[in-house]
Amino acid sequence: MSLSEKKQRGFQSRAIRVVLIIVFALVIYSVRQNQQTPPDSISKESVQAHKQRINQDFEKKTGLKASSVLKQGPTQEIDQSFDKTSDSQLIKEHVPSSNATSKTIEPEMPGLSSKQTPAKSSRPPPAGNEKELKSKPELGQLRDLGNKVWESAAGLKYGPGSQEKHRLLHVMKHAEDQPDRPGKHGVFAGAGVRKNVLALIDEAYLKALAGGKNVDIKREGTRVVYTVDMRRPVGYVGGRVGNQQGKPKAYKIRIVLDGPNLITAFPL
Repeated sequence: MSLSEKKQRGFQSRAIRVVLIIVFALVIYSVRQNQQTPPDSISKESVQAHKQRINQDFEKKTGLKASSVLKQGPTQEIDQSFDKTSDSQLIKEHVPSSNATSKTIEPEMPGLSSKQTPAKSSRPPPAGNEKELKSKPELGQLRDLGNKVWESAAGLKYGPGSQEKHRLLHVMKHAEDQPDRPGKHGVFAGAGVRKNVLALIDEAYLKALAGGKNVDIKREGTRVVYTVDMRRPVGYVGGRVGNQQGKPKAYKIRIVLDGPNLITAFPL
């Protein structure tokens, strides 16, 4: 065999390897395409165009047709390492890497868009802002003004005075019954809990300020006496007389004030 024949056969063998590698890579890609769908699928037209471009480049460089080379040469001498490298390069050209970053698109809910126009309503906005509503204390709560003076949520002031040395202590005497006390002794509902008792007094004071047929007002010098019909049981009448009468329910609250300062309050 002459040298030129050896060169020609060697060249044909290399050409066969290249073509077989291309075909093998296309087969692998087709199998993987059937197993899973990559993010950006490759159309049949793009694969066919790629194959034709490779064949054209091969024909320009060698002057041989790829189809004729496949028919002429043997298939035993295939370099496996080169085959794997070409296969991986071909797949990388078309299939994005799994490590590649991509923007996540959240699915849109049916009937909803990213921007929604608030529905029109004829309902007026709530009075006052939310901060003011949250800052208002609940009835029955007290605020320390200093000098042993406490102010309720309704604006009543409890300070030093009375036999108990403080108006709060005096009012809380009406949180429980005194069966041996002469006469009547009004007892507030609320299970003896101070907040519950003060909340009833606050409620009665606010009703007294609002006025109406359920409020009776009397003035005794600098003091004002409110008798407020709460129109529901707010305690009972205890003491000796109340216990003899079977502890009748109390529906009214009497509040005695000297200015904003509370002197006493009790149900009757």
